[in-house]
Amino acid sequence: MKRLTQSTALELKTQTGNAFIIMHQRRSGAHILQNLSLLKTRMAGCGSCFWGIFWLVVLICIGWPLSITLGALYGLVSPLTTCLGLDRISDLLLEGANLGRTCANNMRHGKPLC
Repeated sequence: MKRLTQSTALELKTQTGNAFIIMHQRRSGAHILQNLSLLKTRMAGCGSCFWGIFWLVVLICIGWPLSITLGALYGLVSPLTTCLGLDRISDLLLEGANLGRTCANNMRHGKPLC
């Protein structure tokens, strides 16, 4: 923590562009400046918005139906993995059941297809 006067704190706030909160606690006649850079935001670009919409369409049309279907099949096959040795099929069905989650993460981050 750094002790500064109010005028110096306001100058630092405008120069750096970071989110600062000035706490009005008196300690030896100076204000305490606390940097809370939790409020930094980043604007999304047009490409990121396009890929977000693309992944939303893929999630609704392909991701959820396949995830529901493959999740149900995984629920039926998983108890038989130890008895019949269906480990590879069980793992493949589990990856397919996580397809909706993958699409949602890609949509959230605006990840391109390539």
